[in-house]
Amino acid sequence: MTVLNVTLAGAPGSGKSRLAAALTQALNKAGWPAAVGLADPATQDNNALILLMGLESQAEDIHAADQTIRAALTRAGTVYDVLYGSMEERLAQALGLIEKRLTGADPRSPTKNNRPWIWVCDKCSDPQCEHRLLTDLLAKRLITAP
Repeated sequence: MTVLNVTLAGAPGSGKSRLAAALTQALNKAGWPAAVGLADPATQDNNALILLMGLESQAEDIHAADQTIRAALTRAGTVYDVLYGSMEERLAQALGLIEKRLTGADPRSPTKNNRPWIWVCDKCSDPQCEHRLLTDLLAKRLITAP
């Protein structure tokens, strides 16, 4: 069984160490073959799942560190995902991305607990389209108006 290497990157104070501990615990509990580490993302192989901690603070020193990490990832041609939100939200996002990588399943696919988000473009030909429904509603309102 191949082990997925997950690397957490982020500016100092971004919570990457706390997330690494929580993620390791969740992966062990689920029995998923993944290893979590903290490392310089520029030296990671592209087979690893790189997760960057999004900024919740606008402090200039943290912002500069984040930009340095993002630039290093870009220079190395490394694909990465960014996690935002509370620690619980970041953990859920990370687990969804790991599950997708390990199983090939889309974490947004329908289950008994959630429904997929469906994109409907503006002015499309879908009869259930929001634009068409609102246009029909407005037309009825104009017809019945005194």
